[in-house]
Amino acid sequence: MRIKQAGAGKVGETEATAIRIGPLAGCRMLYVAPDDYPAFRVDLTELFSRHMVERGLAIDWSLHRVDEGEAAVVNRGAERFILPTNRSGGLLRKIRNRLSSGAVRWGLVWRALRGDYDLVQVRDYTFWGIPFLIAARLAGKPFVYWMSYPVLEARWLLATRPFRPVSTIGRIARFAHALVGKLIFYRFLRLADHVVVQSKRMREWLEDRGVPRTLMTPVEMGVTTERFNPDKIEPAKDARLKGRKVIGYICAEFFGEPFDVALAALAHTRADGHDAVLVAIGTLADHERAVIARKLEAFGIPQDALICTGRLPLPEALSYIKASDVCISPFMMNKEQDVATPTKLVEYLAMGRPVVASYHYDQSEVISSSGAGLITAFSGRGMGEGISRILADNKWGEEMGARGPAWIRANRDYVHLADRVERLFASLLRLQKEAEMAEFGPASRQPAE
Repeated sequence: MRIKQAGAGKVGETEATAIRIGPLAGCRMLYVAPDDYPAFRVDLTELFSRHMVERGLAIDWSLHRVDEGEAAVVNRGAERFILPTNRSGGLLRKIRNRLSSGAVRWGLVWRALRGDYDLVQVRDYTFWGIPFLIAARLAGKPFVYWMSYPVLEARWLLATRPFRPVSTIGRIARFAHALVGKLIFYRFLRLADHVVVQSKRMREWLEDRGVPRTLMTPVEMGVTTERFNPDKIEPAKDARLKGRKVIGYICAEFFGEPFDVALAALAHTRADGHDAVLVAIGTLADHERAVIARKLEAFGIPQDALICTGRLPLPEALSYIKASDVCISPFMMNKEQDVATPTKLVEYLAMGRPVVASYHYDQSEVISSSGAGLITAFSGRGMGEGISRILADNKWGEEMGARGPAWIRANRDYVHLADRVERLFASLLRLQKEAEMAEFGPASRQPAE
C-alpha cells in the first residue's frame, strides 16, 4: 500500500520542545494504540509526545484517525503518525477503512520484524499485541505492553450493559472478543518483556492472573503541573455562575451510574439549601440533551442548575475548574474500574480545588495522602453530604484544596512519571544489548578488515 507523506499540520500539533541528551537519545519506538488521531489523552500527549520526546525518544505512532483522508504519514519532528484511510460513507467505505487499517498495521509488523524499531509498544489491544510481540522477539527487540484499563472486562461490560444502543451483532461480537481473549490474553502478557500497568492495584490484579510481579511497573495517570497551574489560570467569566456555588465535574461520559450519582449529589446539595450549579466539562451530543433534560426533571433539578460545556481547550476547561468551589469525582468500584487511577482527581488537586471523591482504591489513597478532600460513598446522598460540608465552610474547603498542588508536584507530575518510564525503557534496551553481546561474543565486535 502506498502511504502519502505529509508535513505537520496545525491540528493536534505539539509545541516545540528542547531535546536533551539521555539514555533514549537516538532510539525510535513504535507505539500501537486504539486511540484517536489527533490524540487527546494526556498519557499520550503529555507523557510521550512531550516528556519522552524531550528525553530524545523518537516515536512512530499507529492510531485511528478521526478526520477524513487517505492513508498518510504525518511527520512532526521526532514523531511520525502512520495513519490509515478514513472516509465517511456506507458499508463499502467502512470495509475499505478497515482493510486500510489492517494493511497499515501489518506493514508495521513487517517493519518491526526487520528491526526498524529499537522498542515496540502496544497499548490496550487484545489481539494486535501478538503479531507485534512475535515480530519484536524475532528481531531481538524489547516488547512492552501498556495496559491502561482491563480491556477484556471492559468488552464484557459493554456487551452485557452497554451505555449506548448497540446492535445484536455488535453485542455478539463483543461477547466473542471477550471470551476468546480470555483464552489467550493473560498467557500472552507473560511473554512480554515488560507490562506497564496503571496502578498498584492493577499489578496485584494481574498477578492473580499469572503475570509475574517482577514483569510489571505501575505508571499512574498524572498531570504536567506547569500547565495545570492555578496561579496562571483565571476563573471562568461565565454569567451563569455569578452568585452561585459551583460544583466542577470533568465528565467523560454523560450516561451510566457515575453521571447519575453526580446529578443525585447535586439534588441533595440543593436540598441542603445551597444554590449550586453543576458544571459538567465533556462532550454531549445534541440528541442526548433531551435525555439529560428528563433526568433533571426526575431529580427535581432546574434546567439552569446544570451547565454542559462540551469539550473545551485545556485553558478554558481549567478556568471552570478554577471557578469551582468544590470538584467531584464519582467513580465506580467494580472489577473494570477499581484498578484505575482517575485523571480528573489529580487534575482537580493540581488546580488547588477541594475534592469530594467516592471510595476507590486510588482515590482513597490520593485523598488520604494529600489531605485535599473528602472520601464518601458512591451515592448521591453520600457525595451530596460531602459537597454540602465543604460549601458550608468555604475557608476549610480552601485550606484543603491548597494542599493539592504540592502533593501533585511530588507524586503525580509527568516529569517524575517520565523519569520512571525513561529508566524502564533504558533498562530494557540495556538488557537487550547485553544479551546480544553474550550471544555473539567479543570476536563479533572486532572491526572488519
